[in-house]
Amino acid sequence: MVISIKVKGAVQGVGYRPFIANKATEYGITGYVKNIGAAVEIIASGNEDKVRSFLGSLYSDYPSGAIILDVEYETIDHPSTNYDDFRIIDSESISLSDELPVFLPDIGICDHCLYELLDKKDRRYRYPLISCASCGPRLSIIESLPYDRNTTKMKKFKMCPSCHKEYLDGRRKHAQTISCHDCGPQMVFAHFSNGNLFSASGNEAVDKAIEVLSNGGIIGLKGLSGYQFVCKTCAEPAKRLRSIKGRENKPFAVMFADIKHVKEYCLVNEKEEELLRSFARPIVLLNKIKDMPYEVCRDSQYIGAFLPSSGIHRLLCDAVGPIICTSGNLSDDNIIIDDEIFKEAFLKKIDGMLFHNREIVMPQDDSVCFVIDTGNNEYSVQYIRRARGYAPLPLLIKAGNKKKNSYLAIGGDLKSTFALAKKDRIIPSQYIGDLESTNTYISYKKIIDQYLKLFEFKPDHIICDLHPLYFSTRYAKELSDEKNLDISYVQHHFAHSLSVMAEHSLLSCIGISFDGTGYGTDGKVWGGEILHCNGSDFSRKCHLSYVMLSGGNSAPKNAELVKKCYEKALNYDIDDKLVEAALSNKINVFETSSMGRLFDCVSALLDIKKYNSFEGECAILLENMAESSNKENYPGFEFKILKDHDGTYIADQLDLFDQIKRVYVEKSYEISDIAYGFHMAIVSFVKEICCIIRRETSEDKVCLSGGVFNNRILLRECIRILRDNDFKVYWNNQVPCGDSGVATGQAYYGLICKGLERR
Repeated sequence: MVISIKVKGAVQGVGYRPFIANKATEYGITGYVKNIGAAVEIIASGNEDKVRSFLGSLYSDYPSGAIILDVEYETIDHPSTNYDDFRIIDSESISLSDELPVFLPDIGICDHCLYELLDKKDRRYRYPLISCASCGPRLSIIESLPYDRNTTKMKKFKMCPSCHKEYLDGRRKHAQTISCHDCGPQMVFAHFSNGNLFSASGNEAVDKAIEVLSNGGIIGLKGLSGYQFVCKTCAEPAKRLRSIKGRENKPFAVMFADIKHVKEYCLVNEKEEELLRSFARPIVLLNKIKDMPYEVCRDSQYIGAFLPSSGIHRLLCDAVGPIICTSGNLSDDNIIIDDEIFKEAFLKKIDGMLFHNREIVMPQDDSVCFVIDTGNNEYSVQYIRRARGYAPLPLLIKAGNKKKNSYLAIGGDLKSTFALAKKDRIIPSQYIGDLESTNTYISYKKIIDQYLKLFEFKPDHIICDLHPLYFSTRYAKELSDEKNLDISYVQHHFAHSLSVMAEHSLLSCIGISFDGTGYGTDGKVWGGEILHCNGSDFSRKCHLSYVMLSGGNSAPKNAELVKKCYEKALNYDIDDKLVEAALSNKINVFETSSMGRLFDCVSALLDIKKYNSFEGECAILLENMAESSNKENYPGFEFKILKDHDGTYIADQLDLFDQIKRVYVEKSYEISDIAYGFHMAIVSFVKEICCIIRRETSEDKVCLSGGVFNNRILLRECIRILRDNDFKVYWNNQVPCGDSGVATGQAYYGLICKGLERR
């Protein structure tokens, strides 16, 4: 019996072909296996029972890191070739136009490589860029599919005899990144001394970097997917690094050598440990049990902890202990991958740069996530930033679109990402950054082009945000005009809800979308929205009442200014003539229904934080204060829900603010209890308005999205109360709930509009 098998999924770059060759030999099967661009093709010949057993094993047996999406096969009735053995043959370059392939992200160092790295008897002892068929760089070095050495930045490194022998047999069989001290990329350490540039290479470079770090210095490190700043977790280098990056208060991430060292500083549950150890190696926000110096984490109650993703990271951690490891750029700028650009920008400001001579094709920041307990010991992973380790893995839409339309979703301007969509698949890009930065905008456009080329993706439709002044919207229009493509504009908060719907293949829901800002269909700034989503359309069923704010683009940062605007709207004396004049004369003002600004306002009122030095700072500290409450004796605030002339429900946020202000002035409750009471007022409002909409529409599915739902109290309690009231509750757990998820929602809109089958 001879059958032709096509295995679809993440099956390139994980040693899948050698695995299949061994499995075929085990079953007594002859034939071959090869990469064919978007999949792996297998010809299996042999006894019918053995061939069928071999076929059945493909669904459940695969190497670490592989992801199997589908296994297709057909019998070859009249084979033209007799096969004497089973072999791996050269990859075939084919068109990827029929469907989006699944390609692996960069994979953190595996346990086998880690053992070799630290084994003095191993020939790769202390080789900083050690990797194998199951780990190492993938997306960051690939130039085209299929994934082979000659389609990556490893092509210029000719294997030495020892590596070539391992490439043909063993656990590094067909490992495209195979290398060692003798033939692979090497580390170089460069630094200035007395105005002169000095450098060292190989082990000497690593030792010099360790010496600098041990003495309290700061280095630039070229990791697998971009430059990073590294220093010890001590007050002075951390303070100095804040000055270099222009990062006033935002916490730094801390890399630990292993899980044992993480547990010295943090509480780690089973799910969090699983995440830390996973091949993605994300930064996981963990509750502190031991403080770092203040300059490391500032006011955060969490430590953003992660484990080494490469050999060089582990060598540094072993030598100097926990290290600050943060993106090598200015705050709010894009991560740097070019040696000369980093050298020019930072080498004279730091104490050296440790880099390797392998080019990086595509930049990626570290991914960031946290875990919440949603009840009944059910843990949910929430992504704040989805990047290295996850991109470009796809979302699979269970009710697939059979048509061949291809959609490029452009995303938004903040925390920007984009997405490709076709048939039953959406590929969200890695986090790129805020497009108001010129360098980030340039990088954004370049990465879009790289994805289009890598996946041989030719969109016939572009989807973007409704905001006419977004850089991303303007770019979408440019692409549409240049390539003569159709373009669709999707309202921001609808896209948030659609991102949750995409994850769960839903076609209708009550969408709760809470964030800081988004352009509304009425031209105002939305942000506290309750939508009834039905296919590719929505109706705005409820929103927070509009409040007029002054200050234009400064309002999202200046929480004290926002508070004064709320107080002025309630006729309080604010003793600020400039703000009063701006509001009275409508100079540089805007109306908003933003839940994010309400959080800022309450933070300033309670004297917790009055200015956002980074996005969400006031809201984060307000949440921290609420979390410290005993959660038993708190004031019972509530939103008044009114009905507008057009039938839209309005939640009176000014009245809620007034309730909080009166209790605060009375000093009858602790600040922590007032903060918690504010959170619970929002939770109660979500439940009440969902019950109203269910009565009107019979919709019982609720999707929670928008950056405000990074708030653990709010997300946890909304899930609980809605479930208690018999709603089916969904939220983002594959893409971020913030603006990085908007592109996924836009992409899903395209699939819905073009015939997604109703469930």
